[in-house]
Amino acid sequence: MDLGPQHLRVLDAIAAGESISRGAVRLGLSQPAVSAMLSRMEQHFGARLFTRTTAGVVPTPVGAEVVARARAILFGLDDLTAALLPDRHDGAAKKVLRIGAQPSPALNLLGPRLRSVLPSAKVWLRVDHSQAKIVSLLDSGALDVGVVQEPVDAPDTLPAGVERHVLIAREPVFVGVSAQDPLATRAEVALGALSAHEWIDDPLDEGAWPSYFRRVCAGAGFQPQVSYWTGDWQLAKALVCSGQAVGPYHPTARPLDGLVLVPLRDAPLAQRISVLWRSGADGAAQRLIGALVRIYAELSDANPAYTSWLARNADARPVPAKP
Repeated sequence: MDLGPQHLRVLDAIAAGESISRGAVRLGLSQPAVSAMLSRMEQHFGARLFTRTTAGVVPTPVGAEVVARARAILFGLDDLTAALLPDRHDGAAKKVLRIGAQPSPALNLLGPRLRSVLPSAKVWLRVDHSQAKIVSLLDSGALDVGVVQEPVDAPDTLPAGVERHVLIAREPVFVGVSAQDPLATRAEVALGALSAHEWIDDPLDEGAWPSYFRRVCAGAGFQPQVSYWTGDWQLAKALVCSGQAVGPYHPTARPLDGLVLVPLRDAPLAQRISVLWRSGADGAAQRLIGALVRIYAELSDANPAYTSWLARNADARPVPAKP
């Protein structure tokens, strides 16, 4: 026999109800029909899946494994259906709003506020290191809204049906150095002054940043010595604080003991921060833009180096949505 979702739902219902009869009620089927289906599945697996007791049934060791895997598969199928067919929801339930974003200090503050920012929606949040992946998911309809960061010289073309609001046209990249590094006392540093340092890079970034970073460094007269590849921010911090490496940081990153964020002179490395959305998600996108404007103000006020930089570069402040 070929196992299908209907068989997996039978196993789930029996296990949840701890009884074949209660499982049948959950499924809206007759008890004989559920018993017959269970019997065929046990023949298929060549093992008993449930043991009968005076109170009902309990999974056997094999049955417990099969039920666990069945539930994982059903969750994936239900998640796929909801993602690709978001309008198929109970009218009494909140509509699902699917958001994709790249890791950032702003996202760390936005995440806990999503319910208050979007109270009428059931929010699903997907965090992905790849800007290209988020755009692709928007294009396919698997996401409704995206918050992305990309090199300032990246093409600004988007798939048909996807809108963009540029939140920050040019957010500078600061360099994180050990507090013991002589450069830590500088108000700013030229990118070329870091040519002898070893760098940290993110192996999870499959977008435009790695090539952009190396291209800008080449323009400053050197190729970066990348000796460490990690997407773990705690390890990156430890490497920088120990003086073994330097790394690119968001200017809004929270100040950390032993690590100093230093602006790069003339901001040669910079990113464009945008909110993207599909048709039909305009209202949610506007609310997210408003929340992000407030969050960036909070973050910049908490970072003296960035506050000072913004005082000299006011055009780099977040742009609110148009009324």
